[in-house]
Amino acid sequence: MLRKRSLSSGEVDEILPRVEIFLRGVNLKKLVKKGVECVELGKVEAIFFSGYVFVKADRYVVPALSNSDILTTLPSVWVDRGAVPRIASGADVMRPGITRMDVFNKEQAVVVRDDVYSKPLAVGVALTSSEEARTMGKGRVVKTLHHVDDPVWKLTVNMGYT
Repeated sequence: MLRKRSLSSGEVDEILPRVEIFLRGVNLKKLVKKGVECVELGKVEAIFFSGYVFVKADRYVVPALSNSDILTTLPSVWVDRGAVPRIASGADVMRPGITRMDVFNKEQAVVVRDDVYSKPLAVGVALTSSEEARTMGKGRVVKTLHHVDDPVWKLTVNMGYT
């Protein structure tokens, strides 16, 4: 079920520090004046700032796949063809499926890309640093929070954000 609402000033104050790391150089006060809306989609929320979309899942806030300008600033991991359908279905990123990776820290937002076309498949949070991940033979490296074909992705496509 879809529920749309405006965020209260307290909710905006709580979310702003979590999105400003992705919006360096953007006047957040100007964006907030235009209004901040939230669409609740089950366990996740899509947060809309004038032209930007963020996904709030669990205790994390990450940019949506529709924010291509923000995604280019984030570290990436590339996955092989075998992992693509799993990631596109919301699976976490496992070490054996990773073909290469940028440098990232634990708990940092990471873009998951296919290794053939470098297209963004998902956005998640690193469960380990890239340094530690390079030494791993198996295990989870990225917790997927938002992926192609999930409710937030479908909503942004339908709203013309892609």
